Amino acid sequence: MTVRALQRGDRPFIERLLHKTQVFTDAEIACALELIDVYLNVAEQRDYNLFCAVEQDDRPQAYVCFGPTPLTDAVWDLYWIAVSPEKQKHGIGRLLLSFVETHVREQAGRRLIIETSSLPRYEPTRIFYERYSYRELARIPDFYAIGDDRIIYGKDFFPL
Repeated sequence: MTVRALQRGDRPFIERLLHKTQVFTDAEIACALELIDVYLNVAEQRDYNLFCAVEQDDRPQAYVCFGPTPLTDAVWDLYWIAVSPEKQKHGIGRLLLSFVETHVREQAGRRLIIETSSLPRYEPTRIFYERYSYRELARIPDFYAIGDDRIIYGKDFFPL
């Protein structure tokens, strides 16, 4: 499995992957695809970095979207990370997360922020982040909807 920049021909694979996870709502998938379209079609954009994990056939099995957080001093956001269900629990999510962390460090980023939902279907996601030393920094009750909190995780890379 290798990591490479997202290419135009990857979009259909990523769209199918997002649907196959059965985690994301239609609105969330539409948002993810909108960011992909910005990345692919707006050459001057600098807000989003998109990469995918591919096998020997060069088909994406996972992808990640991240970027520097506007108006901050070296803080970055991980916006999306998704792995095809049949490839989950094979280290691909960890590969992409490690890739992002390395990129952020190379850019002298001091913190990576990840936001997620408190809904039960996101529990594996929360466990994943916690396993790799992300700590809950904040929780906003009923943010996305009644009973659906926004949970903000973070990891610092350099002494503050």
